[in-house]
Amino acid sequence: MSLEAFNLDLFEHLNAPDGASSFMVNFAIFIANDTLYLMMIFLLLSWFLGNRHTKELALKAVITTSIALCIGFIISALFPHPRPFMMDVGRTLIYHVPNSSFPSDHMLFFSSIAFSYLFAKERKIGVFLFWLALEVAWSRVYLGVHFPLDMIGALVVALITAFIIQKIWDKYGHDIVELALRIYQLLFSNLINKGWLR
Repeated sequence: MSLEAFNLDLFEHLNAPDGASSFMVNFAIFIANDTLYLMMIFLLLSWFLGNRHTKELALKAVITTSIALCIGFIISALFPHPRPFMMDVGRTLIYHVPNSSFPSDHMLFFSSIAFSYLFAKERKIGVFLFWLALEVAWSRVYLGVHFPLDMIGALVVALITAFIIQKIWDKYGHDIVELALRIYQLLFSNLINKGWLR
């Protein structure tokens, strides 16, 4: 069986069946779309209201994710792959623009953050975020906007990116955080002095 045939076969098993319950569809839509905003809120709160360690974790996660997404954009441009609905395959239950599906931006986002926390030895948060990333991967295949290999590819890119960033962070992380904190304190000094931000 070729890789493309395996991808299509696995997609058919994970994509929503004709008789999918409204509960499962709505749950998948929530995981596929809304958790993205919850993750952004988590990172913002970690930075604006957290202590130095929490800020450092959030900053590293944002940097890791930004680089992973840039790599994903380059891969998509060099090796475009159609989405399932562009190939008239499976059931599509949410709207998506007909662009390249490989690797998944959503999976890059969630798994990069998860690996960033895991490599920082924040096991509890990292494991929770990793399972959330897997849920996001399932939901977007279930809803018909991605193939399984889009998720696996994103996971590999996120893992390699997070590993490299952690190695760089071990050497230069302190200086990066210090610079970021100086800029932050300069921009938000009034709110920090009033105790509204930390």
